[in-house]
Amino acid sequence: MINFIILAMVVIPQVAGNLCLGKGIKELGEINTINPLVLLQFGWQIIHSPWIWLALLLLLSSLTFYLVALSRLELSYVLPLIASNYVLTTFAAWLVLGDRVSVTRWIGTILITCGVMLVGFMDHRANTKPSSKAQSLKS
Repeated sequence: MINFIILAMVVIPQVAGNLCLGKGIKELGEINTINPLVLLQFGWQIIHSPWIWLALLLLLSSLTFYLVALSRLELSYVLPLIASNYVLTTFAAWLVLGDRVSVTRWIGTILITCGVMLVGFMDHRANTKPSSKAQSLKS
């Protein structure tokens, strides 16, 4: 149970951090140039955006829990479980930020998430079952 709480603490701040990052950047406007002075000014605006700072704190907390999860579990198990952030971020961006998400994008996001989770769960189950050879060696 504690492992799922840790994994939730990876996903939830990651989704929230991505939302804050998206909101902060959208508020600053679009960049359409490679002019160094304009980019420097944009960087200055980023540094002074409270949304960007909140995003960084949330993403840093997500990274911290990700490291905790990796210390306890296999990467090949953790990564598929946190793939739910794709669907959750898409849903939250649609709901909170007003992103237009087409049916095709929804289907693709859900398929990718389900595929990653399926591979992770099946692979983890296969690796956690003791093989008959290992059991016979223990006997």
